[in-house]
Parts: sequence; C-alpha cells; structure tokens
Amino acid sequence: MEENNIKFYIIPGIIAIVLLLLTFFNWPYGFYTFLRWIVTAIAIYYACYLYQSLKIKDFWFWALVVVAVLFNPIVPIYIYNKSTWGIIDVVVAIFFGIIVVKFKEK
Repeated sequence: MEENNIKFYIIPGIIAIVLLLLTFFNWPYGFYTFLRWIVTAIAIYYACYLYQSLKIKDFWFWALVVVAVLFNPIVPIYIYNKSTWGIIDVVVAIFFGIIVVKFKEK
C-alpha cells in the first residue's frame, strides 16, 4: 500500500515571503485579511508536510503552528501597533525563507 505523502513545494513559501514583505507599504484593510488567510494556509501546509511526510514534530513544526495561530483569520489576534506587526512580518518572512531552504527536496 502506498503512503499518501505531501510533496514539498517552495512556491507557497516564496508567496508568503513576498506578501509579508509587502506589508511595509500602505494597503487597504482587505490586504491584511488576505495576508492572514494565505500565511495561515501556508503554515498549515508546511506543518502537515513536516508531520506527515517527515514525521517531524520538533521546533519547526511547533513554530509553524504558532505562525498559523498568530495569523489565523477566524479568531484574529489583534496587535494594534503597526511597527510591532512589521517586526513580526519580517521575522515570519525570514522563518519561511529558512523553511524553504532547509526542507526543499533535493
């Protein structure tokens, strides 16, 4: 019987990085809602990949869970200081960059 492994793609990570870095410009509120959906979905996708395909439940998995919770659009966490969100966005963009480099299939 064949295992149902999730494939790792770098494109979602690159999309998340670009969107997170675009937050330095002024956008309508809808952009930030869209960002929450995309970042949450990508964090869940990568967490599922680590858990199902690599059987990893370490720092990387739990950090992705934290990112998914922080950016989730269903029960949003509001941080009203834009500069704090800017720091979070850069840290998460760097984190996704590390995920893409560390786990891409060779």
